[in-house]
Amino acid sequence: MSEVRAADPSEVDAVAGILVEAFQDDPVSRWVFPDAERRRAVSHPAFFGALLGAGFATGHVDVTADLTAAVIWLPASEGDDEPVVGLDRAEADRLGVLLGLMAGLEPPGPLWHAQFVGVRPGHQGRGIGGRLLRHGLDRADAEGVPTYLKAGSPDSTRLYRRLGFRDHGPAFRPPGGPPMQPMRRAPA
Repeated sequence: MSEVRAADPSEVDAVAGILVEAFQDDPVSRWVFPDAERRRAVSHPAFFGALLGAGFATGHVDVTADLTAAVIWLPASEGDDEPVVGLDRAEADRLGVLLGLMAGLEPPGPLWHAQFVGVRPGHQGRGIGGRLLRHGLDRADAEGVPTYLKAGSPDSTRLYRRLGFRDHGPAFRPPGGPPMQPMRRAPA
């Protein structure tokens, strides 16, 4: 059982690699970045690299010690809509639509927003994602701050409910995209 620790900014490429692998076949990722090879080689590395920059600058990036899983925790949205360098126009447009929908659903802060809880394929279904999230939830509980995330699959929704998250309004979907369930958890 691998322990959970804070990632070091020098590990940005390794952490991005975890997330690229974990989300390669994710329905939301496939909608935003529909070309599988481009998603793996260009779009996901650019997107996760930008998100990790924000995580290291203003939030928390947690990983398992064996680098099989990672999560990015960001504070409540601050309205930063910097473009992701490396995306093509269609990808950037779809990402903009999705981010716009999400921004309107996030509860007001302060809160910690868990973004992209990812476990490498071959390691999924072993409780690693739950342990990884529990680490961040314990930190948020100690601060007395609620947490928020969006579930993109029935499996993740079940996991998040076991960890104390509750639906934060109805599920939503981008036009032609898969459903996502916003979820919030009060501090314990």
